[in-house]
Amino acid sequence: MKKIRDPAQIHMWMEKGNIRDCFSTPDLDFQLYRYEKGEQITSPDKRLEELLFVVKGTIRVYGLRNNGTISPVNQQNAPILLGDIEFAEQGPTPFFAEAVTDVICIALAIQPYEKLLHTDIRFLHVLLHAYAEKLQLFAFVEAPAETIADRVLLYLKNFCPTHELNGIEAAVLQLRCSRRQLQRVLQKLCAEGEIEKIGRGRYRLATHAEHRSGISIEQNGSQRN
Repeated sequence: MKKIRDPAQIHMWMEKGNIRDCFSTPDLDFQLYRYEKGEQITSPDKRLEELLFVVKGTIRVYGLRNNGTISPVNQQNAPILLGDIEFAEQGPTPFFAEAVTDVICIALAIQPYEKLLHTDIRFLHVLLHAYAEKLQLFAFVEAPAETIADRVLLYLKNFCPTHELNGIEAAVLQLRCSRRQLQRVLQKLCAEGEIEKIGRGRYRLATHAEHRSGISIEQNGSQRN
């Protein structure tokens, strides 16, 4: 990790990430960090002392099973907030976060501002939104969709901005399938008119599928064979 001290760069990335809009508390001292591809950002054995607003890049979140194998959790592109759980729970994260690409973060030390942040309504709303996204993710992981096709439709409906899948790798992690399986299912759903291909590695939920009652976390599309 490299700390960037140039005030102009800090200001530029603060503006790009709309970081000031996340707080009503004035005069907070932000830092700028750069992580290289493959570098570990968080881990269970190291307490995260800062809130990290990922403003550029892609991260992979994963856990380790007792036998040492990796348990994938998620892969996300910026914007992402890391440290929200640690702020609330005052403990270490249960997961590892790794830079899939070069990553740039705006960092805010928790300890100096902890009491102020607990009364900052705008920041607390940001935390609620971050928690809601994580709850949706775990609800999706546990959803009893019976086929990969069901999970693809569920993923597009509930977890993709504008119901678009943009990149195969992140979807493979969340859908718990191989790249080959996913590509085969995407081709099948395109042929059935459930989704449409809009570019290389990019797919969009078809309008009629978007409004089908069977595609939701509560009603998980199990009627598909």
